[in-house]
Amino acid sequence: GYFWFEYQTPHNQKPVQHNSAQTAQLAERVSGWNVTYAIVEEELRRQNSSTIDFSLCLGATAAERFATRTKVKNNPQAPLEKKDEIVANVIWRFLELRGFLLNTHTHSPLARAMYTAIKQARLNDKFQDSLYLFLELVRAGVMHGHLWSNRAFSGGPSFGTDDEKSCMLLVMRVLSIVPLNFQSQAWSAPLSRELLVFNSFVRSLTRALRTLLEVTSLNMLLRGDARRARDDLLDITLSLPFQTEVNTGFGVLAKVYLDALTHINHGVRVRDPIAEGVAEAKALALDICEETFTGVKYPKQEVERGFRFWDVTLTAMRQLHSEGAVLQELIDQFEAAEAWLAPMRP
Repeated sequence: GYFWFEYQTPHNQKPVQHNSAQTAQLAERVSGWNVTYAIVEEELRRQNSSTIDFSLCLGATAAERFATRTKVKNNPQAPLEKKDEIVANVIWRFLELRGFLLNTHTHSPLARAMYTAIKQARLNDKFQDSLYLFLELVRAGVMHGHLWSNRAFSGGPSFGTDDEKSCMLLVMRVLSIVPLNFQSQAWSAPLSRELLVFNSFVRSLTRALRTLLEVTSLNMLLRGDARRARDDLLDITLSLPFQTEVNTGFGVLAKVYLDALTHINHGVRVRDPIAEGVAEAKALALDICEETFTGVKYPKQEVERGFRFWDVTLTAMRQLHSEGAVLQELIDQFEAAEAWLAPMRP
């Protein structure tokens, strides 16, 4: 078949492989997720959570005895009714389609890395979607501190040796995956062409994953795993991950803070956080962020929240490394960037 909007232009039609063997196989593979509300509700209680999200779905599959309960055949006589049932099962199916959950419903190394890291994050930092994107980017091989095609674009690292610049670039890229808390006004702060290149990966990935979630929901309704006639489709849509696209703002904010600090520190990076004048230099650098980013809510707190995301991604990388699931060269880059960054944090 073809998409409806391609009928107008028959010469460049691409057939949609919705009945290809591969598509059917994937749809079949996730058909064992029909977890009813009783179990979802019990997990919300057990994990002391009020939202159905990646964290809840990973928590419910973290141990084999819990994961076993989630293997449920569909019941054509009693399809899933509640919004919460649909949201949870769509996220579970999505996680299995992306290889985070195995067909035994237990965790792959990626899921263990995500779950280990998310447990140490603050709930109101809202890092779940960003951490998920981070792990997909790691797997895709684009999450590193090297230049693209050996050329530097404007708005990249300004200070230090090549190794130090590589650390800076990695930190900027990691932080740029997190949405900044904006005020509703135009962006007047600096821009970074270097981050735009990386941001194009993040945006296309976000869009593709969001589409996969929507297709997974649609498949669930069309198969009759969930009741089809419903008036809460918008609610379901608004409860699934990846609703917004992220811009480069957070990476730029981190760069402005670190550059300002280095500049105030006579052009050399801070190596000793308790050296004389360093605390004052950091306070001054945060003031500069406040003056520069007038369109951001609480720029100083945002700088700190950004570096907390760095901590969460580092935990995920160390977990992957402990299972041999990441290249040594990459974990070395993260550890080098951590050593470089630590003394400079506010």
